[in-house]
This record gives sequence, C-alpha cells and structure tokens, in this order.
Amino acid sequence: MSKPSILLIEPGYIPDSLIERLATSTMPPLGILQVAAMLEQAGYPCYALDFSVMPMDGRLQRAIQRYDPEFIGFSCTAPCLPNVQQMVREIRDMGCTATIICGGYDATARPEVYLERGLADVVVLGEGEYSTPRLVDQWPDVEDVPGLALLRDNGVVHRTGEPVRVKDLDALPYPARHLLDMSLYKLAPGYRRSPRATSVFFHRGCPHRCTFCDRTVFGQKLTLRSADSIVAELKYLERTYGVTEFRFHDDRFLVHPRRAEELLDAMIKADLGYTWFCAERVDKLDARLLKKMKAAGCFRIESGVEAGSQRVLNLIKKGIKKEAAVEGFRKVREAGIGVLSNFILGFPTETPEEMHETIDFAIELDPDYAAFFMFQPYPGTDIAAEFGLPWDDDHRRFSRLPHPSYTTPNETVEKIVDIAYRRFYLHPTRVWRLARQVDHPEDLVTMGMAAISMLQGGFAGGTNAPAE
Repeated sequence: MSKPSILLIEPGYIPDSLIERLATSTMPPLGILQVAAMLEQAGYPCYALDFSVMPMDGRLQRAIQRYDPEFIGFSCTAPCLPNVQQMVREIRDMGCTATIICGGYDATARPEVYLERGLADVVVLGEGEYSTPRLVDQWPDVEDVPGLALLRDNGVVHRTGEPVRVKDLDALPYPARHLLDMSLYKLAPGYRRSPRATSVFFHRGCPHRCTFCDRTVFGQKLTLRSADSIVAELKYLERTYGVTEFRFHDDRFLVHPRRAEELLDAMIKADLGYTWFCAERVDKLDARLLKKMKAAGCFRIESGVEAGSQRVLNLIKKGIKKEAAVEGFRKVREAGIGVLSNFILGFPTETPEEMHETIDFAIELDPDYAAFFMFQPYPGTDIAAEFGLPWDDDHRRFSRLPHPSYTTPNETVEKIVDIAYRRFYLHPTRVWRLARQVDHPEDLVTMGMAAISMLQGGFAGGTNAPAE
C-alpha cells in the first residue's frame, strides 16, 4: 500500500516597502524543507511550493490537481496569514479534502487562530521534524503524538503535550532542497558575490531576551551542529547545486564561541573557497574570531543595532550600550568584513526625537548598508504581551494598530523611515562606495530604482498603515 503524499507550502507575503521589494535576499524555506526531508526518509512522497519566490498564478491549483495530496502543510508567520487564508479558501473551493497542517512561529504562538478559523485541521507546535511524520502516519488518532494542537467538538483548543525538541541536529537529514528550484535563491542586490546562494543553519535557540523577537519555536536553549556536519553539507551543496555562497540562517554565529571557532578552523582547513555572511550582536564581536571569519570566507555581517536611544535599547532589553556598537563596528572594519545594520523605528513610547537619534546613530556607525523597519508587534513576543499590543491580521505586512503606547502616529513614523533612508544613502561618498561594491550589472538598475524612490519620498510607502 502506497503512503499518502504531502504538499508543503511557504505562503510568502507581499512586501510593502520598496526596500523589501528590491533589496531582500531570497533563501530556501529551510523549515518546510527540513520537515520534508524527515517525511521522505519515512517513505512519504513530498512536494513543495515557495510563494516567496514564485507568483500565485494558479500554481497551487495545478499542484493539487497533479499530486492529489492527502496532507497540505503551511509554514506560518504573522505577515503570511492573509496568504494562508486565501490559499486555504482556494483549496476548499476546489473540493480538495486534504488534511491541512499549520506550523511555524505564528501557528505555535496562536494555534487557536488557525484552528478556530478553519485554516488548519491540526497545528504542529514548535519543531516539527519528529512530530509531523508521526502525525501523518497516525492521523486522525494522534492523541499520543506530543506537540500538536487540535480543536475539540466543543470548540476548545486541545494540546497533546509539549513539543519535542531536536536534541541531535547532526542526525537530521539535509533539507530537501531538491523539491524547489535552487536557481531562484540569491543574496540581496549589492552585497552578493555569486548569482546563486543558499542558507544553512548552525544552531537553534537564542539565549538573549530582546522583547521584540519571537522565540516561540526554538526557545532560549541552544542546540548546535558539529563542524564536520556543516562542512560536509557545504561540500554537498557545491557538488549538487553548484552553490558556493551561503548565509548562516541563525540569529547569531558566535553564540557559542568555542563551537564557532571549531567550525571556522574546519572551514579554513578544508580550503573551501566559499563566500558567506551571517548575523551577530555588536557586543559579541571578537577581533581574533573576526580574523578567522574573514579567512574562512565571511564577507559581511548583519547586526541588529535596533535603536540609537539608550532608553529605547533598555526598553526592548537589547542588552547593549551604544558604545559597544561603535566598538563592534570598528572591529569588523579592521577585520576587512562588511556590515549590514538593522534599525527599528516606532517602538511603544518612542518619540520622534528618539527616532531621529537612531538615524543619527546609524550615520555615525557608517555600516555599508542600513535597513530601517517600522516596528511590528508580532504575536508571541514579550513586548506585545507587555503593552497589550493588538495585531491586525487583515494587513498584509503592517500591523501597528492604534494603541495608547504608540506616542508617535503611524503617518509620522512612515515619514521618518523615508527620512532615514534618504539621509543615510543619498550622500555622494556613500553612493560612490556602494556603486564600487556592485558585482552584477542588474544590481545597478535595482539601486537606481531605489534612489529614485528615495528622492520621491516613498521608500517606506505602501504599508496602508491604519490612521490614528
């Protein structure tokens, strides 16, 4: 008897700001691909769609007609919810009776939303590598499968126990990248070295307590892969897909300095010749390890400074001083590695003056690239719970609904985001420096479009932010 087939979907979302539409890296959805690899290992036929890199032009309907899946799974984040709602409606309108599974950050934080709205027959909580194959194998008798959420006949959401943590990441098969076209994935224009890239993960979990960050799936406890496992996967990626550029898909690369150094030593010894970038906190940038990162092929580090006001940094429990950011950036520059820095504007109680302080600080730090985002009160985050911040599921991306803690109106925040981009990028020295870093002709076109938008004052536009 053949086993049922499963269609796994990354729903994607429609980026609102031009910076997202033009300058966002596209990386394979490792979450669903890792689950798919486990399902394939158990003998289940799997298929995948990634609507973050492909249009919704009837592909979903064609895939259902072609594969006739008995299970359809969605990876869910809050901004993707409108797409999930639309796709589930289309699935049911086709007469498809497949069991719908939802998982990921938002489904873990708010399983009741997906169950009560009829978007899911079952929600997989937390890490899904072990629970999903058991769910598919035993459905609908899944009471003994831990880490699931179901809707009882009386309308009560029932959980089958705590999610199972993956303790040995080396034991997992490589993500099932063969289910998607790897040529669709690349780093953002202007800071890539290769026309094709992919992502790998080093660890799971983050020990820090930034209140705006969602830790519902992996939590704070660290689980790490071995250096040998990662180097073997990198060689496999080059051999199988011709990929020699990648991103470490982790919140922090140096989160465990000893294990990170073991990985760097293994990469240097293997003389891979790959280029890569990663994320790291500004207060954890070690000069000695930065030199090794450079020798191992690291060409850029993404670091979230978030704010230029020490009061706001303390509010969000970032756990850094502004002086640490200045020192960290100095170390990165001395190591010959580029920097991309992220900043968030519009936190609860943040004033326009503090937002402009953030812009001033970004200019002072002088990273190669800076990204300015409007604050999003993601469900499941500590800051959303602390202030009781609402989330609007009807907005594709922007959900900063009116609330007493927002002391700055949405229209003002939008204007300040535009000002941030213009002040940071529209300077002759920086324009020239960025142009010199572009390795691909099409990236010059992208940067030109972004510059025109900045001059027109619409770089943050399209958010449809609710009026206050």
